[in-house]
Amino acid sequence: MYTMLHITLADGEYRIDSRLVAQSLGIEHESFMRTIGTYQAGIEELGLLRFEIGVKSGPQRGKMSHYVLLNEDQAIFLATLSRNTSQVVAFKLKLTKAFSEAPLRLQVAHPSVHALTERLRPRAMENLGSVPDGYFSVMGELFKHLYNAEPMLNRSLDEQAMIEIPVGQRWSRYARETAHVPDHLRRTYPHVCLGGRIEQVWAYPIAYGNTFAKWLWEEYFPAQLPDYQRYRARHVALPAPLQGRRPTAR
Repeated sequence: MYTMLHITLADGEYRIDSRLVAQSLGIEHESFMRTIGTYQAGIEELGLLRFEIGVKSGPQRGKMSHYVLLNEDQAIFLATLSRNTSQVVAFKLKLTKAFSEAPLRLQVAHPSVHALTERLRPRAMENLGSVPDGYFSVMGELFKHLYNAEPMLNRSLDEQAMIEIPVGQRWSRYARETAHVPDHLRRTYPHVCLGGRIEQVWAYPIAYGNTFAKWLWEEYFPAQLPDYQRYRARHVALPAPLQGRRPTAR
């Protein structure tokens, strides 16, 4: 009988339910659990055994049962204890494929909460070395704080979104009008944009880093980021506007 092999992620490790393994091998689960008990010491050399408690189905529905979440090596080892029938061989092949495909399937089903910062990371790292000593870039600080904020914000942006542009523009206005950062304290640096275009953008003295962080968390994330997300949703198919020759506000 064909059985779909469902792989789950538990404590950072991909595992499979012992009940599913037993079913795939054509073994009663209680017998399979006795085998696990017999070889427990050896199995635990392949990783920690995760014993779980679940509810039985079928005639014994409602009763509690014990099962184990096995990692790939543990499941394969237990399969080798069975006679190498065509069913066992087919299971081993399916098991190997299921574990190899699990990361992609789980990523599709449960997208990373850091999807935006994962897209920003290459640009942030590429520009880090260009920022003058004693200064911070909007891109660098935004990446650092957005990583912590993203799981709470639960808002996504398309892959072409350059969030550092609206953040930089709004921060530039706030820095000048509210934080009173003198213009002559700012410095420009060559910033590599999405697509490889290079622009001269503003870097700010490190002394204003806490001011930027407070503004980001108290004003931009809660009140202004949703506006940018809605803008991108409406205009994602439109070309980005051309930038002027003056340093941008980032």
